[in-house]
Amino acid sequence: MIRGGGYAAAATALLALSVNSFAPQHSAFTPQSIAPQKAGVFGTIKSAFFNKHETTSALSAATLDAPASTVQTVEDYVEARGGNRPIRKVLIANNGMAATKSIMSMRQWAYMEFGDEKAIQFVAMATPEDLKANAEFIRLADSFVEVPGGKNLNNYANVDVITKIAQEQGVDAVWPGWGHASENPKLPNTLNALGIKFIGPTGPVMSVLGDKIAANILAQTAKVPSIPWSGSFGGPDDGPLEANLNAEGTIPDEIFEKGTARTVEEAIEAARRIGYDNGIMIKASEGGGGKGIRFVDNEEDLAAAFETVKSEVVGSPIFIMQLCKNARHIEVQIVGDQHGNAVALNGRDCSTQRRFQKIFEEGPPSIVPKETFHEMELAAQRLTQNIGYQGAGTVEYLFNADTNEYYFLELNPRLQVEHPVTEGITGANLPATQLQVAMGIPLYNIPEIRMLYGREDPYGVDPIDFLEERYRDMDTHVIAARITAENPDEGFKPTSGSIERIKFQSKPNCWGYFSVGANGGIHEFADSQFGHLFAKGPDRESARKNLVLALKEMEVRGDIRNSVEYLVKLLETDDFKANNIDTSWLDGIIKEKSVTVDVPDHDVVLGAAVFKAFEHVKSATEEVKESFRKGQTSTGDIPGINSFSIEVAYLDTKYSFEVERITPDTYRFTLGSNVLDIEVTQTAEGALLANFGGVGHRIIGMDEPLGLRLSLDGNTILMPTIFDPSELRTDVTGKVVRYLQDNGSAVDAGQPYVEVEAMKMIMPIKASESGKITHSLSPGSVISAGDLLASLELTDPSKVKKIGTFDGTLDIDRTEFELDAEKSVSNLLAGFNLDAEAVATQAFDGANVDSATELVVNALNEFYRVESQFDGQIADDVVRSLTKANVDSLDVVISENQAHQQLNKRSQLVLGLIRQLDTYSDRFG
Repeated sequence: MIRGGGYAAAATALLALSVNSFAPQHSAFTPQSIAPQKAGVFGTIKSAFFNKHETTSALSAATLDAPASTVQTVEDYVEARGGNRPIRKVLIANNGMAATKSIMSMRQWAYMEFGDEKAIQFVAMATPEDLKANAEFIRLADSFVEVPGGKNLNNYANVDVITKIAQEQGVDAVWPGWGHASENPKLPNTLNALGIKFIGPTGPVMSVLGDKIAANILAQTAKVPSIPWSGSFGGPDDGPLEANLNAEGTIPDEIFEKGTARTVEEAIEAARRIGYDNGIMIKASEGGGGKGIRFVDNEEDLAAAFETVKSEVVGSPIFIMQLCKNARHIEVQIVGDQHGNAVALNGRDCSTQRRFQKIFEEGPPSIVPKETFHEMELAAQRLTQNIGYQGAGTVEYLFNADTNEYYFLELNPRLQVEHPVTEGITGANLPATQLQVAMGIPLYNIPEIRMLYGREDPYGVDPIDFLEERYRDMDTHVIAARITAENPDEGFKPTSGSIERIKFQSKPNCWGYFSVGANGGIHEFADSQFGHLFAKGPDRESARKNLVLALKEMEVRGDIRNSVEYLVKLLETDDFKANNIDTSWLDGIIKEKSVTVDVPDHDVVLGAAVFKAFEHVKSATEEVKESFRKGQTSTGDIPGINSFSIEVAYLDTKYSFEVERITPDTYRFTLGSNVLDIEVTQTAEGALLANFGGVGHRIIGMDEPLGLRLSLDGNTILMPTIFDPSELRTDVTGKVVRYLQDNGSAVDAGQPYVEVEAMKMIMPIKASESGKITHSLSPGSVISAGDLLASLELTDPSKVKKIGTFDGTLDIDRTEFELDAEKSVSNLLAGFNLDAEAVATQAFDGANVDSATELVVNALNEFYRVESQFDGQIADDVVRSLTKANVDSLDVVISENQAHQQLNKRSQLVLGLIRQLDTYSDRFG
């Protein structure tokens, strides 16, 4: 263990180290080494384990004060800690968040323990899509092997591909992460036969516990309360199904089958016995992460939902379960070792969900009374210990705070994405704990576990009875927020595309990590989550406030939509503050649209107008410069750079602006009787700063196939393009699964007409109008946002929503915009459209005789300088000459011609200034 300045010091030291690439080895998959890194290996991670309270926590105390072990090899460490299998090289059979976090955490552990972050080598798998998306985990790995792209069945979920790479790369172990192949028993079974360690449970145990049906049967056998489900009958006396494991360590097939619903008819029968009073859940036993689960509250919807679940998790057994209302989703983090020990590392409250996908996770689960939660921990330990569970897993419960009752939900035989919440409150590095358990080290010999249980010597070897002893009290609360490429305005629809940059700065009370770097992206086969933030505090409210502040300062720029602003609104609701939520809370909010990000309509309109005007000037200027590069001499398009029309459509209203650029940075917007002068500047990062209505605004815009996505002061607004109402277009990227009506059939407005697959989720798209449908594509077609999916022969074209034209007064306070005299003269001479007489009259205001004289002389000189270039010359020859002299600065060619084209106004200004000379005696005496 490293003595001295703790995790922060260790991370600082690592930043000074260069990361050598791991030499590629021969493989059918062509491994490639990673170029040496200039920065440290931890990427955006600040401290994977929070350091707890910097001077008092068990973690920091162990880091700073505990006896340091002699820097040693992995083999020495494993032998000293009672293990039996050194692991030096690991294949990461995952991508995205899982791969990123695992490498960062295990590297940090290696450096803290051995003073060498390279003590463990990591081989990554990388699809062409991940390489193109600039995935962070590829940079972090020592080497990577390129694997086939497309669906995960071609790569990260393909056991044959994983095991072949593991063999060829000579790895000691495979880390599966979450999702993909992490719950496929074939993977640990195959690796075991090859003599390669699977970092997780054995195949038979994974099979029985990872399957939600088998896990519920085992829970019932162990007398753990279960929610009414399709296995609540058919057992002894037609009661709950019960079973002991057979010789292969699995549930007997005939008992297992009684808990499944293989057909729609079986699902209907099970649902009738359970009852629809609370609603019915249709769940795929191999599903997870919001995939393979649907809710219905009537028999009519059950058949379609059953088929959707079958499509999302092909081949998975399906079971039926009653929805537990007013329930909290509570998790217990368990870890088992090969010596028969099982420890519960506290838990998490994951009740904030939409479509059964978690949004926030927090720990400890403060809603559960301490003694009740301890009972849940002990039940989880007994359940896993009895069947010899090895590795990290999560026992999930539904908890009713009103009755203090809890019910077994499932056991996930893997690490979960929210595990850093547990790291933050316990100080245990979970990927490193997984690694040490895989090395055969008993749980009570792992230093961080010993510190959690109050052992003075983290390197001692005295046993701990985890069923009898309790860990120290938790003195920190952590709340996590998932950062996803989803559109909260459309029910959290997943999106894909490029990510230009992520602006986030870890702080002592909030850190985060991301699966993509700058100029990366989220591809259509990726998970929608690309970031995770973790805020801590001494209590829940402090952690909540720290998370809100971090989210408010965060900015994501690129093609994707994200949920950051919406998350802030959720965290600031009274219900969340009071911890008065359940698993249906967020879905109710989404359905009712009771939480919205509100921005004044006319602020949005003017923000969009500013963006469009700025983009017009930029693109029009570039078009003229491009014509000069091609040797063309026409200057007819130059006036259009500064004088043009733009149109903004928002909330069924069209706003037609006339725009005049009156200085390089000032735009005059005219809309009927509304006239506003707005100064616009662009920051180094590309955002526009504009002041209107007496308020400064920050504007970022991006044109998309379906319209303009505008970020105004941190709030994202989609301003759709006005399409033909008979066209039905997609707003997601993915592929067509199936159309829900035959060609020529009628479809009503608001009725789903097609199902598409996007980001591993199947979702319906609804018709915007009523009519007879004609399909434009076939099932399986790959689609991008904006593509035409179908067309409608409208039932009643007269009822189609009309777009009105704005002719009123903008609800924007007009502020006076004044240029000083000298700038006004300069801008008019540069060809900008100002009132020449007014500028000349005001030119001497506030001036003395010397400055007034200098102003006139400079104006005359500038007028002469420009016009002398054109005097007696053919215009085309002047352009050729200017272009040749300014080949690297063609803006000069535009500016000189722009000034010359305003000769009349410039002449009026000069004559006006000369007339002002007659006022010298009155002005200056």
